[in-house]
Amino acid sequence: MNSSKAPTAAQKRWHAWLANQGCYIGLGQACLHHCAGSTAKHNKVEIGQWWVVPLSYEAHQGTQGIHGDLSVFAGQGLGKTRKEIEKAIFGRLVAHYRRQHGEYPCPGDVLQAIQEFHR
Repeated sequence: MNSSKAPTAAQKRWHAWLANQGCYIGLGQACLHHCAGSTAKHNKVEIGQWWVVPLSYEAHQGTQGIHGDLSVFAGQGLGKTRKEIEKAIFGRLVAHYRRQHGEYPCPGDVLQAIQEFHR
């Protein structure tokens, strides 16, 4: 059984920044979607609390959202599969954060592990 670890201070800052961005596709107030689960690892690197994207309830848990048929993402240029969409949104948000703050929001090994993640 995976036990959930509380986010670190740096992860909480990242989560707060993401939440302040609003839903990535503009459908309202954001809730945070953990793309691979909050305890996810890839190649022994913890990515779960980093690989998070802000989505509205509709885009997150609605029938057409990321856990549904994905149709709310159609025409957004993000990809066709759930993982393609999640990686595209995450990558764009990381780039936006870097432009604003002059640094990446998470460690390089985390960024690499997320880029290589497949399921």
